[in-house]
Amino acid sequence: MTETPELGEIDLDDITLRQRLITISDYVRSVAAPVTRDLNRREADALLRSYLEPDCFPEAVRRLAIRHLLVLVGEEEMGKRLGAIALLSRMSLADGAITVLSPAGTTAELLSKADYEPGRAYLVHDWIAESTDRLELVNLARKLAELGSYLVITRNGAPSQAVEVEQPWSAPDPGELFDFCLSTYDVRAGRTSEEITRARDLALVLPTPAEVVSLASRLVRDEGPVGEEVAAWFDTKPPLHEVREAAALAFLHRVAEPVFERQFARLERICQTHEKRGPQPVGSPHPLIGSHEGRVGFLVPHHRDQVLAELVGRYGFWLWQPLREWVRSLALEGLDASALASEGVASLAAYSLQEAREEFLEVWARGGSAERLAAANALSYMCADDTLAPEALRLALDWAADPGDPRALAAVVALGGGLSVRYPVDSVRLLRRLASGDGSAARVARGSLALLLRQAGKRDDAHARTLIALAATTATGP
Repeated sequence: MTETPELGEIDLDDITLRQRLITISDYVRSVAAPVTRDLNRREADALLRSYLEPDCFPEAVRRLAIRHLLVLVGEEEMGKRLGAIALLSRMSLADGAITVLSPAGTTAELLSKADYEPGRAYLVHDWIAESTDRLELVNLARKLAELGSYLVITRNGAPSQAVEVEQPWSAPDPGELFDFCLSTYDVRAGRTSEEITRARDLALVLPTPAEVVSLASRLVRDEGPVGEEVAAWFDTKPPLHEVREAAALAFLHRVAEPVFERQFARLERICQTHEKRGPQPVGSPHPLIGSHEGRVGFLVPHHRDQVLAELVGRYGFWLWQPLREWVRSLALEGLDASALASEGVASLAAYSLQEAREEFLEVWARGGSAERLAAANALSYMCADDTLAPEALRLALDWAADPGDPRALAAVVALGGGLSVRYPVDSVRLLRRLASGDGSAARVARGSLALLLRQAGKRDDAHARTLIALAATTATGP
């Protein structure tokens, strides 16, 4: 990486910046495996341990057995991924492993470029293709039937014209799912019947099966309160400056106390300009916030996500407008604050992808080098979540479609970061393509690819070997 960066480029020769990118990638690698891989039977069975079949499941089994291809269509986070794995596990297969393909493949690529083997199971989760071609999907089903193989695709949204191979999907009843989880895992003796009842009541109003399973899991592991205390605090309609303090911490969780105090004071000043009011009085200790070893954090770690959910669900312009301005400005407050803000925006995306994308990611990606770096880091953090990873890939592909687009610089950094952990084939191929061109995106792509491969060369694991092999293949291939 010897090329001189232009104004607005992300300087990957900066040692501190490089180490920050490496740290974020290492974090994603520690909590998530590559999406595109073979999922063996043991892993599939472990995932399905807390899976409850919805009412639509028997019909889906019948249709997959006949057609060999099924596209599960429905709202986000309705359990389509586990549903797909459960469906494929019901098929008669020569090999129990499930090969997970990239969600970026078009219908034509799935038909002509994927190398299907006889008697195998394949999965495409959260398919991000812009359009579905009915005829090509039907032809793909015929090809799979000839091979005796099966493919399940999951897609968010409404059904298309490809009714022959599509199956509307729904979530199981949350109460039944909660009871199923508790019957599957032993509840520790420390939980009272009253606690279990309160938790079940909470489960009934949770929006996704994953949140129900998470709630039951915390109850089983006896990991502190089950979460209703956050909603209960918001129900008391606390003063707005206390709400802002919790909101600020959601984007600066576990930051050093002096930094939090300085940044929160800055948020309050921004709010004063919006509300034309005087300084707010300092009240008693915040009920959700504490300090440990000089860092400020939520007393219960998972309260961060619950606070974000409540902020999205309960508050509008008067909270969010100054908060957006403040969070976006954190990209300019140094690498530590910027990285924490990026992580916060990634967490926010789980509750409002539109808010995270339109108000933060797109704004940052069109900004200067510091803002673009914040956007790239947010995409990398999104890769730690199975639901958000495909959305991060979708955004990166969109931003990198035109190398002259300023957002392409953020995309290439993310492709060398968290995206390379989850989607190594897509990332290396796109970085190679961009690196072969001219201009700022090409320079940053070359630097991002070099950093990615340098770090892979320092590790001896399957993912590192895959990256190195991919780089060699794409460098010499057609």
